[in-house]
Amino acid sequence: MLQGVPRNEIKQRNELAKYKHIRAPKCLSMIENPEGTLEFISLLEHSLHKREKVFVVLKDVDKIASGAIIVLLSIMIKFKKQKVGFNGDHPKNSNARQYLLASGFFEHLYEAPQGDKVTIRVHKSIFTHANKTVDSDLSDRIISKVSEMIWGEPKRCPGVQRTYLELMQNTNNHASLKGPNEHHWYTTVSYNKEKNKACFSFIDYGVGIIESINRNKKGKFWNSLSKIFSVLNPHDDGDFLRMLLDGRIHKTATGVYYRGKGLPGVYKAFSDNKISNLVIITNDAMADCQNNVFKTLKKKFVGTYIYWELNVNNKCLNYDNSINSKGL
Repeated sequence: MLQGVPRNEIKQRNELAKYKHIRAPKCLSMIENPEGTLEFISLLEHSLHKREKVFVVLKDVDKIASGAIIVLLSIMIKFKKQKVGFNGDHPKNSNARQYLLASGFFEHLYEAPQGDKVTIRVHKSIFTHANKTVDSDLSDRIISKVSEMIWGEPKRCPGVQRTYLELMQNTNNHASLKGPNEHHWYTTVSYNKEKNKACFSFIDYGVGIIESINRNKKGKFWNSLSKIFSVLNPHDDGDFLRMLLDGRIHKTATGVYYRGKGLPGVYKAFSDNKISNLVIITNDAMADCQNNVFKTLKKKFVGTYIYWELNVNNKCLNYDNSINSKGL
């Protein structure tokens, strides 16, 4: 049956046969198919925990989103850091295949692991980066590039800047129960020329927002948890996430609203039209702020995933005189 097949290819096939094959859903998207994508991620995480070599079956994927790519990339890096085999194939769908190739995913797939270092990837309109610390210079560079694509010239975008800095800071301080600088954050940005918008995804593989509040004894809400639950009585984690975003949890714990920093600050940037289409997935909670949908998912995401967009209708500032071109 393998007559005429080169010996090295036969060897590779035999080696890959030892891998556990995990099939990706046809729509690999944290936004459009969160349940199916989280089920896929859960299977990968389970195999990593068992130290099983994994072959990711992507051939039947018809649509792949940048957020799913960055999640897949971050998982792959975890496999490589733990020296567990990880491989995969290409989508047969040409659009999905080209998008995945442009992201640099396969370059990371075939390169040797480099410890904690994950370098920035820039290809046409896709930017990918990872770090452990707050990197305001990176967010400045990203904002300059994408704003020029959207408005034809670089703009200051305080909503995007605030979002990035808060998320980087949260990862640095709260993603781990052990201490700061334990986990990488990952971000990817893609530009949709047809709709003239930038799509941002940010993830950290910490304990997740809900778990951090419920388990972090050093957290600011730890001593007020019983009061929060007795007064607000959230009916599920989706409702709890809504209350965290709109400031009610902070007000219940401290007596004053708190919208300046953290997730309430990100939500305020969305409410003030400085960013659009904000979606947050953390643990088993999902917030689709654009559609005012806050719900509990069947599958948990171990960490935090946040998606937002920037378009021509969002508020921004000119660099020359700092006058808000959209009327702040």
